Amino acid sequence: MGFLKDLFFGNDTESEESNMSEELKNEGALITTDMLVGDIISKHPLASQFLMECGMGCIHCPASQMESLAEACAVHGIDGDEIVDALNDYLIEHNA
Repeated sequence: MGFLKDLFFGNDTESEESNMSEELKNEGALITTDMLVGDIISKHPLASQFLMECGMGCIHCPASQMESLAEACAVHGIDGDEIVDALNDYLIEHNA
């Protein structure tokens, strides 16, 4: 019976993941440009790889940890607002 119930109504795990994703979307942005890079990485470890793929290869250097995301983007010639939008979408998609 459990298999059929899961097949037709979904299982609790899928429901919880969906609810978490909806909660994150309803709360608004997870990341803003005024947040420190170090804080972003601490709260959302997946953000590290994402930012490196966007051209911020030195994301783990000590100086970058105390920069705001806007400052880090400016140093690398990247549009901070564009990065924030894409990063928030990425984190919501990955429930991070």
